[in-house]
Amino acid sequence: MGLANELPEDDERLIVDEEWLARSVESILKGDPDAPETLARVFINFRVAIKSGLRGMNQLDEALLAAIETIYLQSRAHVAALKLYVLAQEGQVRIEDEPLNVLGAAIARSRRGAERVSVKARGRGRRRA
Repeated sequence: MGLANELPEDDERLIVDEEWLARSVESILKGDPDAPETLARVFINFRVAIKSGLRGMNQLDEALLAAIETIYLQSRAHVAALKLYVLAQEGQVRIEDEPLNVLGAAIARSRRGAERVSVKARGRGRRRA
């Protein structure tokens, strides 16, 4: 088969499969002996998706999000969140330290910070014009 950008516009073939990418990431994280070859296939699929145009890039975006979720499950942040969750279920944390309260507050602070940065960036753009 030729490059993905040679595919017809109405071709419904999946260029980047979310499940395949998640399995590949998991294999790489676990130190599978074939990890270098797996990583090479992942990057080749990324290139094909990018070259295929908007449809491939949208598939790549969705697959990368699935891969991030897979990576999160292997992360120290997930381990810590799970420990906090278990402590909360056992009734061993204060109300303000409940997982949803902690995470909700962090997300809200981050959104406010992102909004301030966005407003500042827009303001600078107007001054230059």
